[in-house]
Amino acid sequence: MRSSPPPGASTYNTITNGTFVGPTVQAGTIHGGVHVHAAVLAPLIPRQLLPIPATFTDRKEDLDALTSQIGEVPDYAVRIVVINGPGGVGKTTLGNRLLHVLASEYAGGQLYADLRGYAAEGPASTNEILSRFLRSLHPGAQPASTEELAAWWRSATARPGQRVSILLDNARRAAQVQCLLPGGSGHLVVVTSRSILAELAPDGALLHRLGPFDHAAAQQYLTRCLGDHRVAREPGAAAQITRLAAGSPMAIALTVTHLAADPDRPLADLASGAASSAPADSAHPSLTHQEAAVTQALDRSYWSLPRSTAAPAVYRRMGSLFALDFDVPLTAAVCNLSRSEAEAALDQLRELKLIELRGKVSSRGRVYRFHDIAREHARARATMEATFGEPEEVLQRALDFYLATASTAERMLTRTHRPLRRDYVYPPADPVGFPDDATALAWLYAQRDNVLRALRAAVAAGLDRPTWQLAHAIWPLLRSSHDYELWFVSHELGLQAARRCQDREAEVEMLSTWGVGLRGAGKFKDAARTFTAVLQIAREEQDRRAESQALHELGAVNLHGGDPAEAEAFLLQARQQRTELARTSESEPDRLTYTRAVAITNICLGQAQLELGHATAAIETLTAARSTLLEVEDWFDAARALAWLARACAAADDAGKGEEYGRLAVAECDASGSARWRAHSRELLGHTHRGSGRPDLARSVYEEAIAIYSAVSRRDESRVRQALQDLS
Repeated sequence: MRSSPPPGASTYNTITNGTFVGPTVQAGTIHGGVHVHAAVLAPLIPRQLLPIPATFTDRKEDLDALTSQIGEVPDYAVRIVVINGPGGVGKTTLGNRLLHVLASEYAGGQLYADLRGYAAEGPASTNEILSRFLRSLHPGAQPASTEELAAWWRSATARPGQRVSILLDNARRAAQVQCLLPGGSGHLVVVTSRSILAELAPDGALLHRLGPFDHAAAQQYLTRCLGDHRVAREPGAAAQITRLAAGSPMAIALTVTHLAADPDRPLADLASGAASSAPADSAHPSLTHQEAAVTQALDRSYWSLPRSTAAPAVYRRMGSLFALDFDVPLTAAVCNLSRSEAEAALDQLRELKLIELRGKVSSRGRVYRFHDIAREHARARATMEATFGEPEEVLQRALDFYLATASTAERMLTRTHRPLRRDYVYPPADPVGFPDDATALAWLYAQRDNVLRALRAAVAAGLDRPTWQLAHAIWPLLRSSHDYELWFVSHELGLQAARRCQDREAEVEMLSTWGVGLRGAGKFKDAARTFTAVLQIAREEQDRRAESQALHELGAVNLHGGDPAEAEAFLLQARQQRTELARTSESEPDRLTYTRAVAITNICLGQAQLELGHATAAIETLTAARSTLLEVEDWFDAARALAWLARACAAADDAGKGEEYGRLAVAECDASGSARWRAHSRELLGHTHRGSGRPDLARSVYEEAIAIYSAVSRRDESRVRQALQDLS
């Protein structure tokens, strides 16, 4: 991803003294130390609850009872409420309303997750939900294992005065909930389930059974939707409608849409039609009376869709898809429609309450989802009505959409990422384009869970090429987010798929980027084994680019793993090969790519030389890296080189220059927007201040680094906390 130029880069003020070339900060006479302070931006407080419908009816007694019971739970405990009842009875709406009512008491935010306990493809994983919650509270790098994620989640929610409220929707088992409970005290967790989840009672859970509307409440709901006069004109028909709905709010809501759309239609027409089509309970032995009523109402709504429109096919196809939610571009691609046709069909389905509007996302537009019962119904219709080959086509079209769109983002965000082939069966007729890098990255973040499900769906269908190609295309998301669960799962699936395809180039690329993830997660031995395998394959295939990359990464792994001498040996080999590749490249883009690669290797090599006590050599190496990166306008990596150059100057007993360059590196890293390097540049400057006998300045920048690291990396935060302690 491109970064902004450092201060003064457009009009250089240049120092050339044998050790530094590049932009500088000018100032008049300065007395005392100069220190760069930058605001530490806190993440937005999450507000993820669903909107409350204007027709919310009757549940006042339930709300009052739950509010009172929650108030009786001691402040030191996590408050847990389980709302159980049949599908379509309004559990999610009640839980949502309850959390909205109590929102002012939970300053840390409101979180929502669908645990998908009743989904045909299986429930949401613990890692998926923990990762999503942590991204909401602390965007940035995340641990790789479930245990570490859970520990960080408990730590992140243990802050005094930052209580959160959470709606965990569609839980099937108590274990799904227990591993998601926050740390600290005073939080509120509301769980919805078709089951009682009595296993949560020992945790202090309040178990609340939500029943169907009684006759009076059902009539009130019908009246609020259709108006007093219309219901009063046909009291018998109104009673028949609510009786057939079995008190299910969802069944009544589905019925009301037909009547509201046709104000002149007598209620008796629908009541008689519903009665004649009502299935006996024995026809749905696995459903409650209310769930059977909802299924019947869904049938009526589905069959009311004009067969001449795309809406019935959109309902079936999107309901049978792996995606958790969907938007207009995905719908158009999957259903082979124009975007305007897809939007019209989605509007029809939403008007009939067959789908729900989840919200609007800047990078995607309007986003829709299915109620879990509606999704089951849509999948059943798809199974019964699919034409020959249609399920396979639906899956392939969806995979091609995600692959094409992710690849567009990849080309924009990571121009030096090794390009690999892309194979499409149904390339999107109207591909998604992005106006800028920020929107492209935002789309990848917003589609994270759908991409993971796309990979798993491709594997389940035996589609190997889309599997490894999509895993390769999401590199910008992995590099930016350090989402290690997605990183490792995608690469395990992608590597296996590449090997089944016997595509050695793809295998090398999957191994290489997997190794980068292992190194970032601190799994240095695994990373070393991975890059050793890359090196072997690259030499067998005479792939000099991959060979030089493997040598560089082996150097980086040894550097971070604490063996600078071994790192230096690998990095010198990598630099030699990359220099030769730059010299012999026939195209200007390739030459620039390898020239930049030499500079990136020099940053690592300079660090190794610094660790080995060779400060003068490190200054020379890092100065060369800095100069090259400024020439190719890679401002971010130029700032990284400067941060290490500052440390090398300090190690060479030039504390003044070390502090000067360190402060400039902080300013440039702030301009780059990288939270990790905003923190790391301060950490390095703190070391320089400490070494020059300025503990107060060191303490100040360490504290700033800790504040930034706390949102992106617990491991790095702990390291700087230790450095701060050592000052005492």
